[in-house]
Amino acid sequence: MKMLQYFLGIQLTVLALCFSPYAFATVPGKFVSSKTSLNSIRFGEFHTDSIHRLDFRYSDRKRGLKPFIAPAVLIAGGTILNYSDVKYDIQEWVSKHHSYQGAADDYLRFAPVAGLYSLNALGVKAKNNIGNQSALLFKSVLLNTIITKSLKKAFNEKRPAGDPDSFPSGHTSLVFATAQVIHHEYGENSIWYSVGAYSCAATVGALRIAKGAHWASDVLAGAGIGMLSTELVYLTHQYKWDWAHMKRLDIFPFSVGPQKGLTLVYSF
Repeated sequence: MKMLQYFLGIQLTVLALCFSPYAFATVPGKFVSSKTSLNSIRFGEFHTDSIHRLDFRYSDRKRGLKPFIAPAVLIAGGTILNYSDVKYDIQEWVSKHHSYQGAADDYLRFAPVAGLYSLNALGVKAKNNIGNQSALLFKSVLLNTIITKSLKKAFNEKRPAGDPDSFPSGHTSLVFATAQVIHHEYGENSIWYSVGAYSCAATVGALRIAKGAHWASDVLAGAGIGMLSTELVYLTHQYKWDWAHMKRLDIFPFSVGPQKGLTLVYSF
């Protein structure tokens, strides 16, 4: 129970940091909202801002819970399989018929990222501009990494070869998180963009099992966590990473008595 509380606390903290629309002044022991005036910072006065209301896009509200069904099924299925002897039978069958030794899975996990920027370079129309795409991708990968690593420590499962940190699969969660970005950005243009991204992600998961690096349960849960991470990021992203908004961002040093730091200021 303590491990679960620790894990949930980490996730809530990360969500708050990743999705906050405000920047903060870096002062030892203090956080200063970016809306604090320069004079207030100079004289050491700190004011409380009103809570920003998240402005979800209509398309995100309209989708409801549908985008979360597949991730939930994958995570639940992987977790159940993790405590079942069936995962050993699957691993034994794969080892006999489809054993694999190579490094293709290590490279393919980055293929959706390369695909995202390649499509941008080719001028294929996306849902968002490249600034927002990059911000969404970065936050998805960050959130996914924190969730995955936290769960690895919490479950402490052994890999088929006996190494630690098996559940869930980090390779699989990463590639499915980035494949989900491709689906969001280009899936409405053509279903084949989504098919290609998911096929690449599924291939990485299959190779991890064939390589003996993970159980099938690790791969299923990892795929769900990757998709879920991206869905949460798209649900809460503020879509302000374009050139018009970036010109409103200022960075400058400041000093309050013996304390010094950098301030990020965004003008609304």
